[in-house]
Amino acid sequence: MSASAPRRSKANRLLYDAQGRLDIKSLSLPELEAWVVEELGWKRYRAKQVWKWLWQKGARTFDEMTDLSRDARTRLAGVAYIHFLEPEVVLRSADGTLKYLWKLEDGRTVESVLIPDGDRLTLCMSSQVGCAMGCTFCLTGDLGLIRHLKPSEIANQPLQVGLQLPEGTRITNLVYMGMGEPLHNFDNLVTALGTCLDDNALNYSHRRITVSTVGLVPRLEELGETLPVNLAVSLNASNQEHRLQIMPITRKYSLQELLDTCRDLDLPSGKRITFEYVMFRDDNDGLEDAKRLVKLLHGIKAKVNLIPYNENPDRDLRRPPEERIAAFQDYLHSRGLNCTVRTSRGLDISAACGQLGKAWEQAKDGGWLEDARRLAGYHPTSANP
Repeated sequence: MSASAPRRSKANRLLYDAQGRLDIKSLSLPELEAWVVEELGWKRYRAKQVWKWLWQKGARTFDEMTDLSRDARTRLAGVAYIHFLEPEVVLRSADGTLKYLWKLEDGRTVESVLIPDGDRLTLCMSSQVGCAMGCTFCLTGDLGLIRHLKPSEIANQPLQVGLQLPEGTRITNLVYMGMGEPLHNFDNLVTALGTCLDDNALNYSHRRITVSTVGLVPRLEELGETLPVNLAVSLNASNQEHRLQIMPITRKYSLQELLDTCRDLDLPSGKRITFEYVMFRDDNDGLEDAKRLVKLLHGIKAKVNLIPYNENPDRDLRRPPEERIAAFQDYLHSRGLNCTVRTSRGLDISAACGQLGKAWEQAKDGGWLEDARRLAGYHPTSANP
């Protein structure tokens, strides 16, 4: 499949380095084609040559692009640069999960999590530094929104993790469930998704990519119209009042408005919306909640992913007992809802759902790297994967 983002204003989402050179990996393929024609005066086909070197071969310098003339490579190096994330720490969990800490050009940090599970190898990706949504149970939200990630910073995560995997091993699934609200960074997200989907770039199937959101209603509709990726909606409550308490976005887009939008989405054949439901002990884990949830999802092509809360010292919330989780799941099954329970992975390195980002950002001032390692409780498997 070949997919790319529609062309949008470069001023909104592209950064230049101190020498005024363009971050070329933040362009979509159509934008790159236009740029080589308009800015360099080259034939359009040259863009695809450069594109393949960037995303299929992982070139770090323009000198590696040997099917371009030396003069062309020199010219490119004068007006553009090839951006890569700087790997700082890789933490390995006892369950095999890997958490990558990437240092960005401005010194900020962001995380990705690689989760092995049988034949699946899933990369949980970040889209922002911090998050503006302020969900009360999520540590990332404590940071607030620091900034959006550029398209290159998003798409570099699967590229760079993939490059350091053993030969013959490939990431099978991409999930945008890391730091940030993906649909809040919509233009950059769509450009990065286009790179991930393009068969001349990272070449992932739309069936293998999932975007998670708290429910930015207008963007939900736009994403569905733009790219056929899987959608996951973070629900976490079975009524309006409770969702207002734990997810501030509900003040702007009510639970009913969100569900009506999901019900009206024109989903591709065979696709369902995954509703993520974080479970808190004696809060939203009872059978009455399960009954309300069944009614809420009536008429929606839905499946439910129950996520037992991952406890941490910064919150008084607790994980439900296993028997309450099982009873909740059994009730949904009995009413015909496809329902799974997510297994928490990477708890010992703070890599589980809702745990990303905060420890690193708190530790940045003064010896932040060593403090980050200490806070995580693990030493890196490699400082330079």
